Amino acid sequence: MNFVGLFQALDTSQSTNAKRDALMDFIRHADVLESAIAVEALTGRLEKKRLKPSLLKYTANQAFVETPWLFDECYATVGDLSETLAILFANPQAKPQTNDPILKQWVDRQTMLAGLKPEVLADALLAQLQEFSKDEAFLFLKLSSGGFRVGVSKGLVHEAIARAIDMDRAVIEERLMGPFVADRDWLQRLQEPVTQNEMDARPLPFLLANPITDEEITALKPQDTLIEYKWDGIRAQLIKTDQTIRLWSRGDQDITEQFPDIVDSAVTLPSPIILDGEILAGTPGQLQSFNQLQTRLNRKRITQTLLKTHPAFFKAYDLLRFQGADMRDQPLVARQAVLKTIAIQQSPVLAPERAEEIAAMREAARDIGAEGVMIKDRQSTYGSGRKAGYWWKWKLDPMTADCVLIYAQAGHGRRANLHSDYTLACWNDQDELVPVAKAYSGLTDVELKAMDQWIRKHTLQKFGPVRQVEPLQVFEIGFEGIATSTRHKSGIALRFPRILRWRQDVGPKDADGLTHFHALMTSNHAL
Repeated sequence: MNFVGLFQALDTSQSTNAKRDALMDFIRHADVLESAIAVEALTGRLEKKRLKPSLLKYTANQAFVETPWLFDECYATVGDLSETLAILFANPQAKPQTNDPILKQWVDRQTMLAGLKPEVLADALLAQLQEFSKDEAFLFLKLSSGGFRVGVSKGLVHEAIARAIDMDRAVIEERLMGPFVADRDWLQRLQEPVTQNEMDARPLPFLLANPITDEEITALKPQDTLIEYKWDGIRAQLIKTDQTIRLWSRGDQDITEQFPDIVDSAVTLPSPIILDGEILAGTPGQLQSFNQLQTRLNRKRITQTLLKTHPAFFKAYDLLRFQGADMRDQPLVARQAVLKTIAIQQSPVLAPERAEEIAAMREAARDIGAEGVMIKDRQSTYGSGRKAGYWWKWKLDPMTADCVLIYAQAGHGRRANLHSDYTLACWNDQDELVPVAKAYSGLTDVELKAMDQWIRKHTLQKFGPVRQVEPLQVFEIGFEGIATSTRHKSGIALRFPRILRWRQDVGPKDADGLTHFHALMTSNHAL
């Protein structure tokens, strides 16, 4: 079986166990380099987009140079660029080759295509697609342009690998964190004995929190919990050994070079040590918004000026490894007791006796720049993933505003035929509507269909796939934070905006103005 055969097995199965078994069979019997590149793709570790979506669109435009509207209609109907190209250009008579390894050959071909000028690339790519079956063309494009999804989680892939080579899943997860080298030795490396140096330097699987339900809040025994603030930053592990200091994000990315100020501050920490915590913008005495933190992300070079204008720091809230000892099997209270002896900025911890104390701490969260509270079982050990009854998150109720729909665009995937992506606006002091948010979720399927029909009947203009509509519909949106922004005409940027409800009881003149958002920013309710 090659990757195409694996894809077909995964794509046609609705059973998690069947998908896991297909993965196990593939890992055991496929060419080892084929399986290495496949795991790299399935777990989101592909290094870069060899063929950017813009190049794929250029190729389609070249093929439909006289009838661009035809491709636009096809794309709008299918909802996925790679699948649209595969349907249009693959050889309908070709049968997929599902046995011999193909991924290394594909990667080399993608790299070759990426080095061509766009006009030459378009012809070469179209010729290549015409040699493929539909499944082969789809996979070739998806693997080269990013966004590859086949309905399997990273955890399921890790479990399949562990079972296929008879290793503990926790060991596999730890070894697959960090850089992944897709070569013929990848499976052999996973089966090697764990060394102390490897143990000290590698990040560990994160323990995640579950949203708390009303029933769980009622049943909670405060005296059995510890309460912390839920900070609005980047979850990360700070690792220090005798040789190195590293920062790893929850997304399994080495982000050390993006935060040299945090690395410098960690020099005095004892080693070896692994701390779980949050990277936050600003300083402990003056917290900044998540928007400010984003300025530091994905930069190749962090200048001294940027360090001064957009400082960052690490706030620790758990201790995973200390002086060579794995602390994860110890209860949280024991880990916290040792953490308190370490000189590093730490998240304040409350040991409540009454439920009212938890609610009061949650209510105070927004005033200090937090998103809510974390509720943790005092005796919880530190496992991987979401463990029922270990940690919960109780977020603040969102800020809200009533906004007017001014633009709509068709969605993707199952929503490709519905206008489900909305641009929402509020009133400025000249009684003009200015965009403040884009929202893609919040309406029911019934509401989406009704809105789609309304949008089609009330379109003023079309700008490619975007429709400008009559400014008549009002939606209440919720968002987690608000900050000033020079990039937006409104002067503000909202964090995680989404639709809460369709306000059919009010008209556009009843929608909020920019003054509403400015009031939120200046009343200690937002950073």
